[in-house]
Amino acid sequence: MQPLVSILIPTYNRPDYFEQALRSALAQTYSNFEIVISDNSDNTETEQVVARYLAHPNGSKIRYHRNPKNIGPIANQQQCLNLANGEYINYLNDDDLFHPQKIEKMINFILGHAGVVLVSSQRRVIDANGKQIYVPPVLTFRKFSTRDTVINGRVLTEKMLRNQTNYLGEPTTVLFKRSALTEPFGVLAGKQVFFAVDMASWVNLMTQGNAAILVQPLSYLRYHSTQLSQHKYARKVGELDIKTFERFAKIHGYIQ
Repeated sequence: MQPLVSILIPTYNRPDYFEQALRSALAQTYSNFEIVISDNSDNTETEQVVARYLAHPNGSKIRYHRNPKNIGPIANQQQCLNLANGEYINYLNDDDLFHPQKIEKMINFILGHAGVVLVSSQRRVIDANGKQIYVPPVLTFRKFSTRDTVINGRVLTEKMLRNQTNYLGEPTTVLFKRSALTEPFGVLAGKQVFFAVDMASWVNLMTQGNAAILVQPLSYLRYHSTQLSQHKYARKVGELDIKTFERFAKIHGYIQ
């Protein structure tokens, strides 16, 4: 039997973008999935969108939770994971999109390669209107750009830490094995990470196994002025994470 995959959509006051994200999740060619929505919104617009899609052929796969108050983006991500039932997890940011075959291709790859705990892929960047802006740089390993590749988890972690770069991509991009995540999403070495939340969980996962990169672009990341990563203080917040990553690196023998 196909394993259950949980598609997690934490959302806040973006009903139009959210609807597009939800539609891309419902359109997946992989059949055994659930969609877990945790809503931080201060109005009912997103809830109304969800109600319209319950009659969709895959509408029974939707599980909706509305928070009585805004618990913040990181706690909302973690709550989504707590609500999920799946053996495998893929976040979908509420302003991003999935390729229809994303889950099918990633789950087939991870099931066919022992020791792989997460799968990423190349991706495309779109603007507020859904128009492709540019192709993000591929990994700096030349071989990754020509074929689907399994990468030693420790080797990739060392490179990510040394270059302070998230080579695996944003939450939307990566599908991972839930049992390999040993801490809450965004927590690393017992400390909450505030900016590089996804990178924290990717290196946590790779303490348990390897990563894989698929050549085909399987997700679409939307860049727009209201996303948190574009906030003028985002990089300042990121500086708070440096000591947490250094502590992790020392614990696992990456630095002395």
